[in-house]
Amino acid sequence: MAKVVEARKLAKRYKGAVEALREVSFEVDENEFFIIMGPSGCGKSTLLRIIAGILDYDSGELYIKGENMKNVPPHRRDVSMMLENFALFPHMTVYENIAFGLRMLGKDKDEIDREVRKMTRLLHIEGLEDRMPNEISGGQRQRVALARALIIRPSVLLLDEPLSHVDYQLQRKFAEMLKEVHREIGGVFMLTTHDQEHGLSLADRMLIMNSGLVEQIGTPTQIYNDPQTLFAARFVGELNTFAGTVEEVSPDAVWVKTEFGTFKARHPAAENARDLVGRRVAYIVRPEHVRVAREDSGQDNRLSVYFNTYYYFGHFLELVFSADAQTRVKSVISANEPFTAKVGEQLTLTWPYTKATIVSKPSVVEGVDIEELIYGK
Repeated sequence: MAKVVEARKLAKRYKGAVEALREVSFEVDENEFFIIMGPSGCGKSTLLRIIAGILDYDSGELYIKGENMKNVPPHRRDVSMMLENFALFPHMTVYENIAFGLRMLGKDKDEIDREVRKMTRLLHIEGLEDRMPNEISGGQRQRVALARALIIRPSVLLLDEPLSHVDYQLQRKFAEMLKEVHREIGGVFMLTTHDQEHGLSLADRMLIMNSGLVEQIGTPTQIYNDPQTLFAARFVGELNTFAGTVEEVSPDAVWVKTEFGTFKARHPAAENARDLVGRRVAYIVRPEHVRVAREDSGQDNRLSVYFNTYYYFGHFLELVFSADAQTRVKSVISANEPFTAKVGEQLTLTWPYTKATIVSKPSVVEGVDIEELIYGK
């Protein structure tokens, strides 16, 4: 598959020696929905602005459709960008905002009118063409901004935190619309977000960033189930984590000694089995795989806990337990699944070893310790 965007060791420094990007490398394939995730300040917006040509980079290489982008101005990059705050022109109507890019390209009036009508139909904003931006809702402004970015049919559409400034219901609707639009018109979509739900549900592949570095690149399934670092594992979902030492390794499993006993996990995809024995690792299992034990439970792992509380989320319950004074363990069950327990009641949690794994690297950021990331020491 053809590479549309290729970054090789991109670096960007701001005044005061702040390293916004630290040798970031990745590739984006044709027609790929590529998500860049990370906490605020990790460099994801800087990266998008460099691809757009709004910012220059200090070192490394950037290619779009095989062409080196060094010193190539934004209007020659076959890239369009939808900014976080939408940035609609307040003195222009909805129609004029959407048509702006085609007018700058010198397209004739009939083509502009035809393409604007297509966009308003595609994004369900027909009938708003004569209104001003301050006369429409936030969700409608969001779709107008997307239409303006899409109408020039760029090879690469950049979306910088497009889901941050609307309420939850509009976020869901807009995310679904983005997926449908991408499926219909194709091209590369690159979207930044710090929200795991948006990242996991939209991405073909994801890039997890931290302090200007790449923690992991992969499909949502790969990063969720086989994280390469503890930081990446935590950033895409809730996690139960125990620090421990690998005691034994088999072709398909590892045994980790923790302060709560020895737990079994499946062999991590990214690790060499022979190198694991004796190493300090993070033993991890997602809450949806943890259950309160029944008498006949034959699961591989068991942990004695005390029930603390629960949180109701409509379609599921999050149960919270204490393994000791500092360690909390979570279980996620269907809201229809029967569960009764008193606060302080002692229970046993179980989970299959095939749903647990280990991570030996806390982060790509140097100097971070496993215990520090798990316990905040």
